[in-house]
Amino acid sequence: MTTIGDLLTRDLSRKIEEIIQVDQADGQSVYDEITEYIATDSIREQYRHLLKAVADAPGDPHESVGVWVSGFFGSGKSSFAKNLGYALENRTVLGRKFADLFKQQLEDTDVSDLLDLINASTPTEVILFEVAKEADTRKVTQRIAELMYTVLLRELGYSEDFDISQSWKSNWRPKASCLSSSPPARHC
Repeated sequence: MTTIGDLLTRDLSRKIEEIIQVDQADGQSVYDEITEYIATDSIREQYRHLLKAVADAPGDPHESVGVWVSGFFGSGKSSFAKNLGYALENRTVLGRKFADLFKQQLEDTDVSDLLDLINASTPTEVILFEVAKEADTRKVTQRIAELMYTVLLRELGYSEDFDISQSWKSNWRPKASCLSSSPPARHC
């Protein structure tokens, strides 16, 4: 007798994550997440809108840079943000460029064209984190900007103590090899 499992190409016996974690970065999990991603027309429109803004930003720079993703539990915030971040940075996942996997799933010419333009013209490094996981419950007055700055300091290898990192940065001078590096090398 033929079962539903026999008709499907996906392995139904594997563990399926209940929620997407933006910091879960192992290749197989990320690959499974993007290849199983289903974008609604509304989500495609949001990606189009956001990628258009990113593509236009170098020609019209301003201080209003940032994206806040909000919604109800289970509405797809983490998937949206993680996919956007991976696509902008165009990380390699199991030997494939993430942007190619993303474009394949979205099946949207405008999104594909915008993403190709961004990936070709704007080298991007993305720092993904979940505010709820990073927030220090002992610091109830901590502002979101301070939290983001703390995560940035950690990713750059600086002390997360503002006083120490500020002192170090004010005394730091770039190496000669870093002055001509575009974009700056990670060690700069």
